[in-house]
Amino acid sequence: MKISERVTRALDLFWKLLTGVVMTAFALMLIIMAVQVISRYALGIAVSWTDEASRYLFLAEIFLGSVLALRYQEHIRITIVTDILSPSVRNIIASVADVICVLVLLMLVAGAWNMMDRTAGIMASTFQMSFSYIYLIQMISALLMIALLLGELYQRLMGLPQPTIEDGRSD
Repeated sequence: MKISERVTRALDLFWKLLTGVVMTAFALMLIIMAVQVISRYALGIAVSWTDEASRYLFLAEIFLGSVLALRYQEHIRITIVTDILSPSVRNIIASVADVICVLVLLMLVAGAWNMMDRTAGIMASTFQMSFSYIYLIQMISALLMIALLLGELYQRLMGLPQPTIEDGRSD
């Protein structure tokens, strides 16, 4: 097996694993919120950890889900202006947009690193988990998005064919 085939298989496995993590976080959040509602309103018992756990799962789902949305080109886009431009101008604008996004994501990485340092010793109020893990997920998500954007930018600048939404999916 060629190295390129191994890399492709590893990347496919990574994207499937990430999708599984996001879907699991969503399912767990739904279950925990159902436990919270049932215990509070049906049983009259407040389960203290459910609010915090569902919040953390929601944050993980949002940040990691954003990576998947970028991978599959499913972020909301308004293309009324770019649709009327020539392909060369459209490529220039898309490249500038990618650079701006990378710069913003680099600021997000720096902020997450700073907050990880500040919250390393602070534990969640209802279970023993450091707040820094929330910012670690944020930083990992931003780094993955940077890698995706730089890959797209490289392909665009080298004149390589851009992947379509169907190319990225292995459903």
